Amino acid sequence: MITESHQGPYVRRRTVQQAPAPGKMRDAFRIRPLPLQWFRGIGSAISAGIPVLIGALTGHMDYGLCASIGGFAFLYVGNETYRQRAIKLLLVALGMALSFGLGSLTGSIPWLMVLLFGLIGAIAVFCFGAFQVKGPSAMFLILTFAVGTSLPQDLSAVPLRTGFVLMGGVWAWLVAMSGWTMHPHRPETKAVSGAYASLARFLGSVGTEHQYEAQHQAAVSLRNAGQMVAGGELRWRKAYEPTRRLMLLSQKANEIYLTLVDMALGHQVQADAAAAVKSLRSIARDVRSGAGKKPLGESPLSWTGHGSLGGRLAQQIEEAQALLHGTGEAPQLAMPDEPANKLRLILAGAFNRHSTLLSTAGRYGIMIAIAAAVAYGLGFHRSYWVPLSCAAVMLGTTAIGTLHRALQRTAGTIVGLLTGGVLLSLKPEGIYVALAMAVLQFIVELIYLRNYALAVIFITPSTLLIAESNHPETAMSYFMSARLVDILVGSAIGLAGVLLLWRRASSSRLPGALAEVIRKEGALMNRILAGGQPTGEANQAAELETALLRVRLLFDAALAESVRQRERISLWWPALAEIQHFGYVLIAAGERALKHREPAETLRKLELAFETLAAAAEQSASPAPVEIPELPSFSVLRDELLELHAALQIGESAAPL
Repeated sequence: MITESHQGPYVRRRTVQQAPAPGKMRDAFRIRPLPLQWFRGIGSAISAGIPVLIGALTGHMDYGLCASIGGFAFLYVGNETYRQRAIKLLLVALGMALSFGLGSLTGSIPWLMVLLFGLIGAIAVFCFGAFQVKGPSAMFLILTFAVGTSLPQDLSAVPLRTGFVLMGGVWAWLVAMSGWTMHPHRPETKAVSGAYASLARFLGSVGTEHQYEAQHQAAVSLRNAGQMVAGGELRWRKAYEPTRRLMLLSQKANEIYLTLVDMALGHQVQADAAAAVKSLRSIARDVRSGAGKKPLGESPLSWTGHGSLGGRLAQQIEEAQALLHGTGEAPQLAMPDEPANKLRLILAGAFNRHSTLLSTAGRYGIMIAIAAAVAYGLGFHRSYWVPLSCAAVMLGTTAIGTLHRALQRTAGTIVGLLTGGVLLSLKPEGIYVALAMAVLQFIVELIYLRNYALAVIFITPSTLLIAESNHPETAMSYFMSARLVDILVGSAIGLAGVLLLWRRASSSRLPGALAEVIRKEGALMNRILAGGQPTGEANQAAELETALLRVRLLFDAALAESVRQRERISLWWPALAEIQHFGYVLIAAGERALKHREPAETLRKLELAFETLAAAAEQSASPAPVEIPELPSFSVLRDELLELHAALQIGESAAPL
């Protein structure tokens, strides 16, 4: 049977899914309604302020300032486990100390400084991207190198100064790890809580225009929770009751997700879904608040409106509540196998032909080196501010993102210069410098995620305090003129780099990445319908999930590459949304390990159909009619494949330029 039957072409019957909103210029100054980052604010203030305070009290302000630079390692704190945080921050502290030492040694050799500016930036961006490290990427490694180049040349003082930078990094490590003594599993707890909250959003979105997006976010949250609770210290502490409970709750969340995927196949809103959504939110709340063993406060769900699927969901939610409150018999804990060579898998992903990491790192390094060459070649008063500004704006990665950062940095710097002017006119010394830095860092990290422009208002005087506090007689005349010029020049170079180098790195890779996902979906579907080996299905499902996450990031990046081309890129959204949904359906089917078996002829036709769809996506063309046979052992997959074929009817107008 083919997609165009005697009754006419297949017509899509799904609710049209809402596409991600493309970024606009005015978004640069939009204040996001995000929670204030109290821990980051307090932690960064302590990490940067205390070293300066100690230096002031001991009469060695210069050493205190060096140590405060190492304290910026705290800014790389994320939502990782404490074990991951300990390793990450230690490596960041070592990297910052190394960068500072290199800057101190090469400060009198301009050509070598230019080369190292580029190399440090490119290597740092690649490493942070490959290992998916959240935070300000290469920014503070560039900063420490720049500060090292600005100090008076004294080779005998380099080891001591570098040691103080490292000591500042160790101090930031201690501050960042302080929560482990009171709440050793807080990051994992937040991740598991977030997984249940995402399940509630997914269930509440079924049948709406937000269903596919909620399904994708749920998959991302579950993957994050699974990686956090199944790795690191939790693996060897699995006999510890709180640890075991988190692992079991994560395991149960995955089971609930599989049930929700089954329910979402019909794209119908269920009358009793509101009660289940409320229960899932309640579990998320109790997990995050640390509600321990207590009687269940809610009556068991009674869901009869959706047959066995509703009953299965109600039972799974009740089992999750029993796990949380310790009122039932705990099921057997299934420990996933860790990959044999994680480093090889990480590097394989970084060097994947559909990954933009290499081009992003190369562009970052090249443009920072050019900015440094321009600044030192033209003899700017404080030359290092130019590559620093370039490094900051290029964290936007795309043209629109970089333009946002340039606008934010310029506007924030103008206001920040006035603030810094008032501050430095007071000629602060000793403990007043330490207090000013602590207060400024506290405000920066408190509001950084809400709006970068607001944060720059306080970043500017903070960085000026570090670099200019020893030159109060020249500070006022300098930062009111030269500093603004440095910002404009560095921002312009960074923006030019994004516009000229690999500008369409994401959009040019998008068709090929979509084709890769379709082929992986076809391989997994054929294995499922052939009654394939469970181990093979598990490996294929993991590879497919990684490819789905990669292609979504690629689409989001392509959408922000160009205002002029984003309408054309957005034409890919229906196809991408359906590909994602179909992929998650197949992953769920593979994880259930149900027995399906279709004849070899059916599998051959399906293989041909998937190859036709993949080739069409690769060529940015609509696929020709394909023969999609009946699938008695798993009939719902045929409907999903018909929807995928219909969604790919995008035509050549969607071809990225």
